[in-house]
Amino acid sequence: MNSNRMRNVGLLAAPLAALALLSGCGSDETGTAESSPAPASTTTASAPTIQTGTAAPSTTHTDHTQTTTSTAPNPEGCAIGELNVTLGESSGAAGSVELPVVFTNTGGRTCTLDGFPGVSYVTGASGSEVGAAAGRSGSGSLVSLAPGSAATSLVRATNVENYPADQCGVTDVAGLRVYPPNSYDSVFLAYPTKGCSMTGANINQLTVAPVAR
Repeated sequence: MNSNRMRNVGLLAAPLAALALLSGCGSDETGTAESSPAPASTTTASAPTIQTGTAAPSTTHTDHTQTTTSTAPNPEGCAIGELNVTLGESSGAAGSVELPVVFTNTGGRTCTLDGFPGVSYVTGASGSEVGAAAGRSGSGSLVSLAPGSAATSLVRATNVENYPADQCGVTDVAGLRVYPPNSYDSVFLAYPTKGCSMTGANINQLTVAPVAR
């Protein structure tokens, strides 16, 4: 190759080399600019805290103790252990019999009886009740019993065989269970007879009056 041509080639190559150098530098700057920037720190608001479970106990103490009140029995009332309960002499009436239930104070103090005794037919001393208990008749007042004194309540016993058989259910009874007025304790008084095992509006086998002197 002649010297002139080689010179021309050299002159041409020099600008190309310079251009290539500039192109390489531009590529590096562009790569750095386009690289993903570091993520900016993001502040996320925390969701409100929801408390669960049992709250701390209050320091104030509340007393929830319930007080049950009950009516005390009359301290002047005659207790079953202070009474001798017996049947007096019966007397007949139209279709019924009157039975005096006598309460005698066998204790060492004066006590009181107030109102109606509870009376019902039973199958025995520890037996079951037969039919309806005695209905109440009349009104009374407080009776004071000194030691050795007595008061009486009249019980009217109807002849139950006068009731229709299909409404009464006639059955044998051994006697009466008697509760003194305002007492939960009872005594058995032997009085074999017949009672109604059935109950109804038309059946009134026993009626009791309040205690009186």
